[in-house]
Amino acid sequence: MREKLLVACVTASALIACRAAAPEQRREQQLKDSFVQQIASTGIVRNLQRDGDTLSFLARHADQLDAKWRVHIDSATIEPQADGTTQDKGVVKSSWSVNDEPIRPRGSQSDLPLPFLDNGVAQECWAFWDSRSHQWSWK
Repeated sequence: MREKLLVACVTASALIACRAAAPEQRREQQLKDSFVQQIASTGIVRNLQRDGDTLSFLARHADQLDAKWRVHIDSATIEPQADGTTQDKGVVKSSWSVNDEPIRPRGSQSDLPLPFLDNGVAQECWAFWDSRSHQWSWK
């Protein structure tokens, strides 16, 4: 009887621990999904495909209309604001390449085309959680 009670307690504790982690993981997934939607909403992006944390699409690059782009989401984290506000900051770090050539930031310059930057996305970018609309805001 004691063994069954011990197993039940351990199982219940594990379930509680999993449920406690679930909201944070859901918010991080929402942040990733929102980042993907931000890229997709950029006017130059066509034929976007997603495989987990990796995106591929066609977009203009220099004089090439159908350059092959690849974006991998390296991390998505949520940081509470230091000033004590309830508005959380989501930070997405990603690796970008075009035609299999990596695009590396140079200092504070992301080296991505302006339509992406104007839409609030880059290799390291952030969004703020809007608690009224329950969405991430990229601008």
